[in-house]
Amino acid sequence: MIIIILRLALLAFLAYCIYVAVRFYTNPKRRLKLAQSKEHFYIVDEQKNARKNFQLTYKGVLFEGEKHIPSKDHPLFIHTIFVWTESPEKLAAFSAKDFKDIEQKVNERYPDCKIDWDQPIKLAKSKKAEER
Repeated sequence: MIIIILRLALLAFLAYCIYVAVRFYTNPKRRLKLAQSKEHFYIVDEQKNARKNFQLTYKGVLFEGEKHIPSKDHPLFIHTIFVWTESPEKLAAFSAKDFKDIEQKVNERYPDCKIDWDQPIKLAKSKKAEER
């Protein structure tokens, strides 16, 4: 009887370990940090939830976007997206094409929205446009 209970407990422990491993490897925050360290593009977003911000990484810089809806009557219509970063000093390596790529990727998800950049990003973007 005790052997059967120990086998069931071992089987339950094994199932729990597999469950934890799957949850760890499919965690979007972990995948975002991995893409940031490898300097790839990755976006974490709930498109159906207009009130939840999204995060994206591009060339090792983490950006956050805040979605704005015009009124409470249209909760699925995104009017404006405000994008900022916590590390604007890393934007020196960006070109004007990089900013266009980010805008294009956001516009693929939200085609009818206006993208509003934070002030340090606007400065870096205009500086890169002047260098052309």
